[in-house]
Amino acid sequence: MPREPSPLNPNALLLVPALALAAVACAAVVARQASVAVAASATLFLVPVVFRLLTRTWYRGLVLRGVGLFVLGFQLPLLILGFCAGAHIGCEPGKCFGLITLGAFLGPIVGVMFTVIYWLVGRPPA
Repeated sequence: MPREPSPLNPNALLLVPALALAAVACAAVVARQASVAVAASATLFLVPVVFRLLTRTWYRGLVLRGVGLFVLGFQLPLLILGFCAGAHIGCEPGKCFGLITLGAFLGPIVGVMFTVIYWLVGRPPA
């Protein structure tokens, strides 16, 4: 009786692109091409994350909670660096605008990180 072939593991699909990207990053470091090395390394990090987001099982409420976590993560750097600016932590009195600007710059980045991490590990409620 012939056996059916086992289904292909989705993580095995990532092996060839990951090895190729790692080889490109290593070759770029040896050739002292920093921009190519950074781009290959960032892509090496993002490929499994995007693959997991595209192949995961989505359930009702996951997207809405992810958007809520984006809003929470967006506000966190603004609140922390705004407090530091008000308390003059890390800046001279009257010259704390740089901290507030940094909080505004980091807000969307932290918000996206909160959302993606939740979407990667979020489970349906029991």
